[in-house]
Amino acid sequence: MIRLRGKLGQGVSLEIGSEIVARKLVLRLVELLGGKKPDWHDDHSGFTPPVMKQIVEYLDTRLHHQFCLQELASLVGCSPSHFARKFRHTEGLSLGRFINRRRLAAAMRTLQNDSTPLAQIALDLGFSSQSHFTRLFSDLTGMTPAKFQRQCRHACDPPEGGSKPTAARS
Repeated sequence: MIRLRGKLGQGVSLEIGSEIVARKLVLRLVELLGGKKPDWHDDHSGFTPPVMKQIVEYLDTRLHHQFCLQELASLVGCSPSHFARKFRHTEGLSLGRFINRRRLAAAMRTLQNDSTPLAQIALDLGFSSQSHFTRLFSDLTGMTPAKFQRQCRHACDPPEGGSKPTAARS
């Protein structure tokens, strides 16, 4: 396995799925035999579910990070352009839009559960600024993050009057 990993390249994890390892093996064998490399640019398939799961888990644990296409492509052992094509085919979104939607979903969970300042949420989730966060959030939800947070607080507030509802007597 160690020799195989050395021949395939350091950026390839053997745990990520047999499809990628098989492609690397074919390319290495063709190279060793002096043949013509296959043209996989016509491959319009997306990522397999296990590979996509690995990509999403990688992204979700690093939402604060500014991703580069090369970094993610090396995670699954393909070129950046091939990664971008396969990702768009699998998710129906560009990588950038997908990451922003994951960040916004995490922001919504944070806004619902605590009173973290908006600037801190934007920073923690990798948005370039609070205004960028607010614009993307508003585009997706139709309201600002502050309004969303206020609505979540009102939904959790007890009814006015301060009295707790009592059980009906029989």
